[in-house]
Amino acid sequence: MAEIVDLIDKIKRYYKFTPSELKGLAISILVVAFIISFNEWGIGSVFDVKAGLLNFFNAILIVALSFLVHLSAQRVWALATGYRHEFQMWGIGLGMALILSFITNGRAWLIIPGGFIVHHLAGHRLGWFRYGINYWAIGLIAFSGSLASIAFAAVFKSIGGFVSNALIQKVIIFNVLYAIFSMLPIPPLDGAKVYFGSRMLYAFALPGIAVAGILLYIDIAVWIAALSSFLIAVILWLLYYAFFEKGYWRA
Repeated sequence: MAEIVDLIDKIKRYYKFTPSELKGLAISILVVAFIISFNEWGIGSVFDVKAGLLNFFNAILIVALSFLVHLSAQRVWALATGYRHEFQMWGIGLGMALILSFITNGRAWLIIPGGFIVHHLAGHRLGWFRYGINYWAIGLIAFSGSLASIAFAAVFKSIGGFVSNALIQKVIIFNVLYAIFSMLPIPPLDGAKVYFGSRMLYAFALPGIAVAGILLYIDIAVWIAALSSFLIAVILWLLYYAFFEKGYWRA
C-alpha cells in the first residue's frame, strides 16, 4: 500500500508535461495526423476540403490519444522506478515520415515521432540501484510504451467485435504500427533503449510486439493474439539465448 501511495504522490508532482514537451507533442501530433489522413481529402481524385478537414480532425484525436497512452505508460513506470520521463520530438524522423508520405501518396506510414530521456530522482530510488542511470530500468520504461500501445489496440479490437467502424479500425492499425516502429533499434526510438538496456529483453519484446500487432490486425480473437504472441516471444527468446547470447556469456 505504501508503494501505491508513494507512486500517486510522484504522479501528482512529476507527471505534468513541460512547455517544451507540449510544444514537441503538438508538432508531432499535427505532422503524424497529417500523414495518416494524407489520402483522405476527398473521394478518389476529387479534392474535398470539408471531408479533408474532418478526417484530419479525426486523425488528430487518434494520434493525440494514442500518444497519451504510450507516453503515460512510460511516465508512470519511470516514476515507479525513480525517474522522471521527458518526451523529446525527433525532427529528422518526422521529416522522413513526411517525405515518405508524399512519395507514396499517403499509402505508407512511418510513425517515429521521437523518444525520451529520463531524469534521475535519487531521493525516489530508495530500494533500487540509485547511483546514476540504470540502463535495464530505462529499457523496461521504453518497452512499457509499446506494450501500452498494443494493449490499447487490443481494447479497440474488442470494441470492433461489437461495433464495425472505420475509425476504430484506424485506431487499431495506427497503434499497432506505432508500437512496432517504436521498437526499432534506432536512436532515439524506444527500441534502441530496450536493446542497449538488455539484448535478452529485446529478443523477447520485439517479436512479442510484432506478432501481437500482426494478429490484432487480422481477424483473430484478442485472447488468441495475446497468448500466441507471448508463446512465440518466449520461444524466440529461448532460441536467441541458446544460439547467440549464451555464447557471448562464455566469451
